[in-house]
Amino acid sequence: MNLMLAMIVISEACLGICAWLTPNCLRRAAAFLLARADVIDAARAEHRRRIQFWREELGVAHEPLAVQASITQPAISRLARN
Repeated sequence: MNLMLAMIVISEACLGICAWLTPNCLRRAAAFLLARADVIDAARAEHRRRIQFWREELGVAHEPLAVQASITQPAISRLARN
């Protein structure tokens, strides 16, 4: 058995046992992941606001991506079927 693979399996088992024995560790990990997800959502919202601002400033017509996707989707599915 590969020595590196054995080391990874053992470390994952130790981490699992520690997380099982200490719920505080799980709370900390969940808080970290949730905070990270909130930051990603905030960054996406800010990006949308910036795009909206510059579209209004430059007078660019805004076509929703869903409309563009629905236009191109049938062509893609036709190619996939042939």
